[in-house]
Amino acid sequence: MRRIPPKLDKFMILACLFAVLGDPWGSAASAAGRSESCVECHKDDKFRVQNKKIYDYYQEWKGSAHDLAGLSCTACHNGDPAKAAKDEAHVGILPQSDPASPFYFKNIPKTCGGCHLPVLERFAQSRHFEQLKTTGRGPNCITCHGALNARVYSTTIIQRACSNCHNAKTKNHPEIIAQAQDILGRLNHANGYRKGLKFYYQSVKKPEAMGKVDSAYADTINFWHEFDFKKLGPRSQDLLAELKSLYLEAHKEESSQGDGR
Repeated sequence: MRRIPPKLDKFMILACLFAVLGDPWGSAASAAGRSESCVECHKDDKFRVQNKKIYDYYQEWKGSAHDLAGLSCTACHNGDPAKAAKDEAHVGILPQSDPASPFYFKNIPKTCGGCHLPVLERFAQSRHFEQLKTTGRGPNCITCHGALNARVYSTTIIQRACSNCHNAKTKNHPEIIAQAQDILGRLNHANGYRKGLKFYYQSVKKPEAMGKVDSAYADTINFWHEFDFKKLGPRSQDLLAELKSLYLEAHKEESSQGDGR
């Protein structure tokens, strides 16, 4: 077995650390210069006792992808972040049980799709979406991703979310659980190669080389949301093989440079 060169190996290690821990500088940078009454009020520790749901909701948002992207409460919930009084700040916010609310169960995909349009376009072609719109029993975005933190993609999510409908008791394609876990495992593996390649290409000052890699990965991730595993299974295998091949090519280039050739 050929040893991975120290430099390339370092990129894989750093990529994994960022994948697990996130950007340690991003949260502070996102919070700098941003102050809204929603955040100032909801971050108060008093909610830990007085309203645990509100306290947990803020804790999930803090440091999340949405926080780091600069999206606070009003971006999705409406309201007036310039008002300090509760009643004034909450004007325009509808309860989740209201069918007109952006967070009514059936409306979640449209709300999230405002920013995640490619995902919504794929999800709208799935049987899950059809069930959601016609019966209200299909899953929506938060079924797998949660409301705020949206950490992607743990295979434990499959068992927790999908098995509610797909199990031996319902006889509703229980085999899907194992299929989904296998596919998600390959996608996570492919993402590891992608992150390693990103660090490598940056180190050799060829960041443009990531264009093809990122596009192939994003296309497959978006396609996941159709939940057509008969097609997605082979597609995830192809993606993993492609990114592994690119990584090994980078490995050879690094070895050649190390040998002085």
